Amino acid sequence: MKWRVFLVTICLLVGIFALDRILFYDLYFLFPNETEWDSSPWYNFIYKTKSLQNQKKEHRTIITGSSVALYSVLPDELNQKEIRKTKYDFFSHVAMSPTDLYYYKETLLSTSPDVVVYLHNFADLQWEYLDQKQNSLIFQEEIWVKQLADRYPTKTIYPTQYLKDYWNRISRKSFSKLATKSMFYVSRFRIFFWDPIIVYIDNHFRSGRKYHLYQGEIPIEGIWSKGWTKEIATIQCSEQRKGESIFIQKPNTDVTFQFYQNQKTLDLKTPSVTIQKSFSKTGWTEIQWKDLAGKEIVWQIVQIHVNTNLPTAKEVNLIRYGKDESVGIRLSHFFCKTLSKENYSYSRRSFWDDTRFIQMSDSEFREEYFERMIRDSANRNELFRLHKVREAKKTVNAVDFQPWKEYNRILEISDYFQANKIPFVLVLSPENPIEFAFYKDSQWRKDWINDLRNKLEKRGHVLIDHTEAVKDVRYFFDPHHLTYEGASFYDLIFAKSLEPYLSDPKTETFQEKP
Repeated sequence: MKWRVFLVTICLLVGIFALDRILFYDLYFLFPNETEWDSSPWYNFIYKTKSLQNQKKEHRTIITGSSVALYSVLPDELNQKEIRKTKYDFFSHVAMSPTDLYYYKETLLSTSPDVVVYLHNFADLQWEYLDQKQNSLIFQEEIWVKQLADRYPTKTIYPTQYLKDYWNRISRKSFSKLATKSMFYVSRFRIFFWDPIIVYIDNHFRSGRKYHLYQGEIPIEGIWSKGWTKEIATIQCSEQRKGESIFIQKPNTDVTFQFYQNQKTLDLKTPSVTIQKSFSKTGWTEIQWKDLAGKEIVWQIVQIHVNTNLPTAKEVNLIRYGKDESVGIRLSHFFCKTLSKENYSYSRRSFWDDTRFIQMSDSEFREEYFERMIRDSANRNELFRLHKVREAKKTVNAVDFQPWKEYNRILEISDYFQANKIPFVLVLSPENPIEFAFYKDSQWRKDWINDLRNKLEKRGHVLIDHTEAVKDVRYFFDPHHLTYEGASFYDLIFAKSLEPYLSDPKTETFQEKP
């Protein structure tokens, strides 16, 4: 009887583990991923990783790193070139530290990279755990170990590896939590389990009034990432549904709709129909195209002009600090466009949030940047980490360079790819000249780069310093994240610098395999 109970118990446990693996690691990720850029970072990272592991048709260059990598290059643009030697793909998520990448190295290798490019930045080196003592920086490893146990990447992606290294240095509560997550994927993934399901329901069965990033047609004049237009929005309507939703911020707002047959009539400013409509109430409202344009009118382009009661970006919570400006109305999620079935979780679009900066003069941008990113940053929670990094840039002017844990992780990653004969290129990403000036001429920086370059070269690997590759401050959203226009500008610099490491002895250009 005891043996039967024991065997039944073992069978139940094996069944539970097998069911957990099949349901939450295999079948779950077969569900369509319609989540948007950075809306569910851990789900998107795992989904992207599994996609990379399942498909490889041509020479592949993997771009890895934190949000700095995500905001520095545009693989979609690079991959559209008719003649190219490689296909670029992201293996990246927000706040990816060198330690995170160290624990991902086996998984990264499983994606079959031909070249690994680590887009790295000063901000990635975990400055929260470095404390100045006289002319040295002391890494507070015990604090780092304990706090690392509670980070989402640790809990969600590599709990087992972390426990193997630090099980005897963390609290019982952290040990118990990570042990559970090591055994069951459902425990790991519960923080994002509903994300793709809710997004899918919103996209297919609801009105499109609740969303993370706008995915409809982009007006000629530009649009904010949350779907707010400027005063005028001229839209090529590729999908003409019966109606669309718009959001009116203020009561008694007058809006003029002009319908154009094609681009030629728009250029000539000869609309087929012009109609003004007054919206007495605030909130979302449904507009019917046939009621506005008429049933018999054939049109392709609609121009929406908000005539009265223009709200501002600060009033609708698009921005909190810096230069304010007027906005128009908010458009529904897929306004005038068919819902795309293509996965775009790692695709980036051009929004007015970024584009507006390049429209400013250099002096206007610097003034706006100070108000938005620097003024009172020590007391603004959303800027805490950026403030910490900024202060670290000032601190290194007075200390000597000495390697520490996060720095050494980069060399351990290099060792791993050297052993597996994978080219590894470390690229120091562009930095905003405004903030790069804080430590540009420091001896610490010179020693840091020289030490890193020398050690990588001994391993047969390469360091490329692009810190000053983008000199126009208007191409930066903050100290180290490029705007869409900045990333588009940097793409060419980035791709050209990698060309020497993409050569294939058998052929000049890698062609897609059938």
